[in-house]
Amino acid sequence: MKMENNLNKKNILQEMKHLLRYSCKESAIENNYFESLHVAILKKHFNAGDVKIDYVSRTIHLSMCVDENPGFFGRKSFVDVEMKFRNIYEFLEDCLEDDNRDLSFYKNILSFYNSRVA
Repeated sequence: MKMENNLNKKNILQEMKHLLRYSCKESAIENNYFESLHVAILKKHFNAGDVKIDYVSRTIHLSMCVDENPGFFGRKSFVDVEMKFRNIYEFLEDCLEDDNRDLSFYKNILSFYNSRVA
């Protein structure tokens, strides 16, 4: 059963890489077809409240949560961060993780985009 789990993880991550590769093609980026996918992955990975991607200047603006628990008034603390990237595909691929919560998130993404996971 453990080997089957590892194969499933491998397949999910492989399909996510295929989807990311496709979503990072110039035509898809120019038409903003997959920007919401890219934003969702960045929000999940960086625990960000707000994400803006500028594909032309190759920058990502994040509002990252810096604490796990809300403060006294129910507010979380955020810090604004700007990151540069050379290749959006490689940047997003580096954000993929293989823990169970992330894999469940990726499964939902894949089913939303009608990708097949074996």
